[in-house]
Amino acid sequence: MIYRPPPFDPDAPVVVIDIGNSAIKIGTWHAGELKTPVSTPTGDHDAFVEACAAHAEAAPFGQPAAIVIASVVPEALERIKTHVVASTNRDALVVGEIVGLPMDLSVRDSRGIGVDRVCAAAAAYDTLQTGCTVISFGTAVTVDLVNDEGVFVGGAILPGVRLQLLALHEHTAVLPLVESAVPENPYGRDTVEAIQTGVCRGITGSARTLVEGYATHLGHWPQVVATGGDAPLLFPHCDFIDTVVRDLALRGVGIAYTRHLAELGA
Repeated sequence: MIYRPPPFDPDAPVVVIDIGNSAIKIGTWHAGELKTPVSTPTGDHDAFVEACAAHAEAAPFGQPAAIVIASVVPEALERIKTHVVASTNRDALVVGEIVGLPMDLSVRDSRGIGVDRVCAAAAAYDTLQTGCTVISFGTAVTVDLVNDEGVFVGGAILPGVRLQLLALHEHTAVLPLVESAVPENPYGRDTVEAIQTGVCRGITGSARTLVEGYATHLGHWPQVVATGGDAPLLFPHCDFIDTVVRDLALRGVGIAYTRHLAELGA
């Protein structure tokens, strides 16, 4: 039997994928909304295949209109692109390649900006429609600024919680590898708490300082949106963050596809 994909329908659901260093997020984008997002470890290809198939089979005709991917992990991207071709007989649409970025950038070199950062910023601005700061508490922590015109102007990157904990363990003689946590007291009462306090409160303090600098640049305090796997851990200790939005970058992948259709006149 020869596979014939369903006729193209710009209003049909698409599968959106955000490939991160630690996790791959998968969801369905339809009518401007993200639905049924799930997460699998980046290194677990079998789990990804199962989750991706479930989303595809839920679409009309058992095939989504497209599979749209944003990635910061080249090796995983190539593996997933190969899987998409094998399972659907169509190429994946990669944000930053076939699909353009979901918002305009005002930076020195747009090729050096992680597509996940731009997708998250676009999703935040799409909701707020005003200048904002987007903090992603992931493997790396990114603190990015969008101006009032909806242009991504830049940001900052620092190691995330687990990277810092691992670095302290691997590059010292005796410091232990500890779990991610924020002790109740502002100071550590033993070595484990001292590491946890230094890393977690250090990250939140760095984020606050960066946001203060952005506020000075904008001339007003921006709305601050947080996302990422460690956001639930750190948000209670960040009174400068207005809200946490799960899967912000994944929503931005959907926005990139919507913008792509508009540019095509579909």
